[in-house]
Amino acid sequence: MKTLIHARYDGKVLIPEEPLELEEGQRVTMLLVEPVPKAEELSVEERIAALRRFVDGGVRGVNLPPEALRRESIYED
Repeated sequence: MKTLIHARYDGKVLIPEEPLELEEGQRVTMLLVEPVPKAEELSVEERIAALRRFVDGGVRGVNLPPEALRRESIYED
């Protein structure tokens, strides 16, 4: 079973934001991931920095030489 839940930490325990379909005492394994902030939550400087990181780093696993991205290489006459 895989279930995505949203929870808040109160300083001692995680409190789910919605009811869970679990039996009392049921064991689960959790993977904690901090949510990615929405663009509107970031300052203009943070947005620009994120865009620069994306442009500089490209996409992981894709290795295209700069020549492959030139207009002459992409479009036919």
